[in-house]
Parts: sequence; structure tokens; C-alpha cells
Amino acid sequence: MFDPEFYLHPVFWIVGGAFLLQLIWQLSVFLKLVNYKSDEEISEKHLPLSVVITAKDEVQNLRENLPHWLMQEHKNYELIIVNDQSEDGTDDLLKEYQQHFKHLKVVTIEPNVNTYRGKKLALTLAFKSAKNDILVLTDADCKPASKKWLTYMQQPFFNKETEIALGYSPYQSKNSFLNLLIRYETVMTAMQYFSFAIGGNPYMGVGRNLAYRKNLFFDNKGFAPYLHLPSGDDDLFVNKHATEYNIAVVLNPASFMVSVPETKWKNWFRQKHRHLSVGKHYKGKHKFQLGLLWMVNYVFYLSIILGCFFKGLWLPVAGILLIKMIVWMLIVSGAGKKLSAKYLWTAVPLMDIIYTLIYTPIMGLIGRFKKLKYNRTTW
Repeated sequence: MFDPEFYLHPVFWIVGGAFLLQLIWQLSVFLKLVNYKSDEEISEKHLPLSVVITAKDEVQNLRENLPHWLMQEHKNYELIIVNDQSEDGTDDLLKEYQQHFKHLKVVTIEPNVNTYRGKKLALTLAFKSAKNDILVLTDADCKPASKKWLTYMQQPFFNKETEIALGYSPYQSKNSFLNLLIRYETVMTAMQYFSFAIGGNPYMGVGRNLAYRKNLFFDNKGFAPYLHLPSGDDDLFVNKHATEYNIAVVLNPASFMVSVPETKWKNWFRQKHRHLSVGKHYKGKHKFQLGLLWMVNYVFYLSIILGCFFKGLWLPVAGILLIKMIVWMLIVSGAGKKLSAKYLWTAVPLMDIIYTLIYTPIMGLIGRFKKLKYNRTTW
């Protein structure tokens, strides 16, 4: 039954207010990514680059991905692999490849040397050995989307003011609900940090596809401010040092670095705990902005549920929900075209509710209050 005076009900005003705040946010922030024009032109010049990958017992991934990293069309780069205490044949594989590829450099960390400092020490040693100023980072389980990956990742650095370039790393698509959740969360996170960066307010990057200048790292004491944390070698570094003027984004599909997603809930849960545990160390303004974004959406859905219990109110709030979903699906569709997720928008009605009401509050609380200790799995 429809109440003609629904607009007098406080729940309706809460729903409407939350919707308007979301709409303002979406149009003012996320449309920056939707409307962003990727640079299709690439320079014929090849800046000297040092690609850095750390590996701890990654022989299977290295066997599959090494050829893709070593045979980029870029003509002026070295590939540095840090063999961090591996016990699975990584050393033999790297020695074999070094016989055929002169631009492959191996840095070896002996057993028990890197017990407590995790990936940060491995990266620091690689940076010290790098002969070039521009460092390009990725992970052992990642594969370039094309042979032009490095050619596109170098483009921002032709501008002398650019010190950090944010690349994108989508996950492979598989037929499971966990995979859908992983890809949706990845796109939501990317929409946020790319939109913020394009708008001059950068706050994070992802180490699976990230580049920055070596002098930026060493002039600011590297990872020293957060060496005690199990993670943060990528997002905290960007959060601390990125500015409106020294940041750039690279969104040409040829520059993407495709990642292999977790297939088990337990492993994914551990991975996300590690990633989210550093969020509390972001700058205050970024914690406030990201928290406000989630809180408004959370209040919106709770008030929608509450509105269904009041006689005559469910139809107006259902109408607002429908408009919100249509707008958000259009924005996700537009962003998905930039992020190799063209059809993810079809999952928005289900995944946005799960992401807002279940995933974010649970993982946020765990990341905020549960301590993560160093071990081989948190490397």
C-alpha cells in the first residue's frame, strides 16, 4: 500500500540523503576514471628501466612467467629477481635462464637472513643493485598482458616531474563465487585509487604493477617508517610519497599485469587480512574519505531495509534503490571498460550489497584490530 505522505517519514529522508551523497560522490570522483583517456601513443625512445620481482619458493610461477618478462619489446631494461631463501629449485632455474638472457640479474638472500623483514628487505636489496633510476615492480605470479607492458609503463617518466606511476593488475576470471568476489573487490579498489589519483588526491598503489624513481625511495629512507609492518611496501609507500604533481596513471590494456587469483577461501582471507591491516596507517584525510564513502553506502542499505517495515514506505524507497542501482551499474560499466571488466556491472545488484554490508565491515574490523605476525605466508 502506498502512503501519499511518505516524504514526511524520517526514514525516507535518511534514504534520500544517503542516495544524494552517494550520487555526488560518484559523479564528482568516479566519473574521472570513466572519462579518463588513456594515452594510445608510445614513444620510440626506451628509457632505462629496472624491473624488480621478489620470489620465495616461486619456481612454478617463474617457469611460466619468466619468458614474458624477459622478452618485452622494450630495448633498455634489466630484470632483477630476488631469490629470497627459496627451497624449491628456484636457484637452478634462474641460473639456467641467466645463461641465455644477459639482462637477467639475480640477487640471492641466504636462509634465515630475511626471517622478520619480509618482502621489504628483498625489495631494498634489489633497489640497491639496480643500475637504472626507474624501478618497475610486479609479483612472481603475474603475467604481462602484452609485450608492450614496459613500453607503456615508462611513458609517464618522460615527464621529469613524474616520480610514481600506477599500473593496473586485474585477476583472471574463473567460474566461482570466490573469484567473482575477488574481481569485484579488485575493481572497486581500483576505481577508488585511480579516481583519487586522477583527481589529484593519490592514496595508494598496488605492487603487482607499480613504478617509481629510485631516488624517491632512497631520499626518503625507503621502507624505514613502516619496516615493522608485515605489509605496506606498495600502498603505504604511495600513500606517504605521492602528491598531486608527481603521480601518473597508466591504463592502456597493453600495460596491464594479469594476476592469478586465490582459489581457496582460507588463502584469500589471509591475503586480504595482510593487505587491509595497513589501511589504518594511511594519512588521516584518506582514512576519513574512504570511511565516509563506505559509511554512507552502509547507512543507505540499512535504511532501505528499515523502510520496508513501514506501511506505505517500501515503494518509494524501492524506487530510490532502483535509481541508485541503475546509476551505479552505469558507472561500473564505464569503469569496467577501462579495467578489463566489461561485464562485471551485471553483478552489481548482488555484489554491492555483499561488499557493503558484509565484506567491508568484517574485513575492516579484522584489519583494524587483529595483529598480523611475520611468517613465510606473510612475506
